[in-house]
Amino acid sequence: MKSYFTFLFFIGFIGCSHPLSQEIRKDIDETITFNRLLETPEDFIGKRVMFGGAIVETRALPEGTEIEVVQKKIDFAGYPEAGDESGGRFIFFKKGFLEPEIYSKGRGVTGVGKMTGTRMGKVGERPYEFPVIELDEIKHHEDIVRITYFYPPY
Repeated sequence: MKSYFTFLFFIGFIGCSHPLSQEIRKDIDETITFNRLLETPEDFIGKRVMFGGAIVETRALPEGTEIEVVQKKIDFAGYPEAGDESGGRFIFFKKGFLEPEIYSKGRGVTGVGKMTGTRMGKVGERPYEFPVIELDEIKHHEDIVRITYFYPPY
């Protein structure tokens, strides 16, 4: 019986592991919030950040792949939180090809990379300045709704 509980403990621990490698996350500047990035993006060029959210569109371009993302807060385990709260939009850029059918609209995504600048675009007909983050590592999720295994205060 004791080994059964030990097994369940380790399965629960593995289920809550972070989607991105610890090695890639070690140089992240955690003081950079998405709101600060939007206010003065030029101050953070070259800094490593981790953001995530819901995919709006994935564009395969000759020089790489752009993933437009509606920003969501990242939870303690590294997954985008569900809900209607967002600080805005940003673009993940990856040299090479990422399959748009896999990185499709509505899926959740978490990524780590360097802030490289901004690019003007549009959201609908409205002009929008997108922060651009060149990816080092990315993880897509089925969606941004997650089952909570442990409820507070545990």
